[in-house]
Amino acid sequence: MSMARREMLAGGLLFGALGMATWLTPRTRMNLLGRQDLEALVPENFGAWKSSYDPSLVVPIKEGSLTDTLYDELLTRRYVNAATGAQIYLMIAYGGTQTDALQLHRPETCYPAVGMRIVERERFTLPVAGREIPSVALVAQAPGRTEDIVYWTRMGPRFPQTAGAQRSDKLQLAMKGIIPDGVLIRASLIRDDGETHFEELGAFLSGLVSAVPPSKRAVLIGPRPVEPSAG
Repeated sequence: MSMARREMLAGGLLFGALGMATWLTPRTRMNLLGRQDLEALVPENFGAWKSSYDPSLVVPIKEGSLTDTLYDELLTRRYVNAATGAQIYLMIAYGGTQTDALQLHRPETCYPAVGMRIVERERFTLPVAGREIPSVALVAQAPGRTEDIVYWTRMGPRFPQTAGAQRSDKLQLAMKGIIPDGVLIRASLIRDDGETHFEELGAFLSGLVSAVPPSKRAVLIGPRPVEPSAG
């Protein structure tokens, strides 16, 4: 093969690789929070539930920390049921850019990191404000403590239930030219009996979202019918 032809072939391969890289580079950002503020968006009181100040949940976010890097907004509250006295802890973490370096940390990773083992895990679909949201229920344990958790993650229009699905969804959206936003909505309670409280936690989250005006719910449950996750 002549030198000129080899150079043309190499140039063609380089151009093709550049074209593929350009095609795979996301070009559209999906940000459903916009100028809304989570503190104002999420109701402090709804039904029998009332937000109660808990200084242990107020943790300053240090500039440059992992939390500061991953999330644009982080909301933590304790809700008390006026009728039963039950206490539920709410955490909502929002990140406007979900990339390889910046993405939601799932409870299956966060709880073991603080010394709590995940001893039970269940995937299910939770009815929320007329939608069916793919969600996850967990039981986390440490000596003298058992915590029930129900959560879902929204990545753009998708609701991945596993870390693998989250990575796959992010890649598929990137191939469509989309950099998605992401939100993690988690409710948990510490129990002292032998029964799981997944149903109560699910009802709490459903009631919470239903108390948000319909025009503002998209950041929590997406703007349109749930798009199937990759797996």
